[in-house]
Amino acid sequence: MSGKELERETLRKLAEKALKELEEAYRRIPDTDNGKAYLFRGKERVRLMLNILKEG
Repeated sequence: MSGKELERETLRKLAEKALKELEEAYRRIPDTDNGKAYLFRGKERVRLMLNILKEG
């Protein structure tokens, strides 16, 4: 595995873990909390990055 491939694989794993943690936090936070909107946007950004990494 080249350095570039290893870098992409590491980024992919980090993005997957971040997405999993954001989804868990999103489920636990009350609906009335404005923080839920921030978590949702962060989750969608990580999901987009993960999709880009998987395509590349």
